Amino acid sequence: MSDIAILDDDEREYHSPFDLALNPAALETFKWLVLGHVLYVIGLALVVYFHVPNGAVWITPLFGLPFVWHERHHRAAVKALVFFGGFTLMHYVALMTVSGISGDGVGFLRGFVGGAIGGGGCLLLCAIFGLLRKGSSLTFEAFGTVLLGAVGSFCLFLYLTTGASGASFASDVIQPLKIYTPWQIAFAYVLARVLRPLS
Repeated sequence: MSDIAILDDDEREYHSPFDLALNPAALETFKWLVLGHVLYVIGLALVVYFHVPNGAVWITPLFGLPFVWHERHHRAAVKALVFFGGFTLMHYVALMTVSGISGDGVGFLRGFVGGAIGGGGCLLLCAIFGLLRKGSSLTFEAFGTVLLGAVGSFCLFLYLTTGASGASFASDVIQPLKIYTPWQIAFAYVLARVLRPLS
């Protein structure tokens, strides 16, 4: 993948990896992924209420559900495999990796590692299964991975240094949202920037 490449036949233009704006097709993708985050929040409330172990991991498919449903007529099986199975696996791998890091009381290192592994792993899966747009830039994908690591670092710091879990059901839901809402919105942006346009 070159940094500047020709896009699909109906999008004949040059695209710089440093152009961070979302075109109309990418905005449409972003919309469906943000809707997926809303479903994820509902799912998170349910798994917190029912005390499901690792529930935040197992509901990961909710994030991609609206996008995959909207794209169900174009490579639906591949998208379901990546967005449901692959993203859940990367979420689990990131969580297990972070749980093995010690000596990081404020969470900056663990947040960065978790965010970068989760985001970078998902982008790699999208590349392997051919879900990235023609002209998708390795430069931007690397930037996206670092961005998601940085957002993860900030989010885990915020989670560990503000609020208190166990005070109420509402606080038990709000606390993990300090991690998942900013990170998933940033992830939705990165995905919208690199995924093939909606068919």
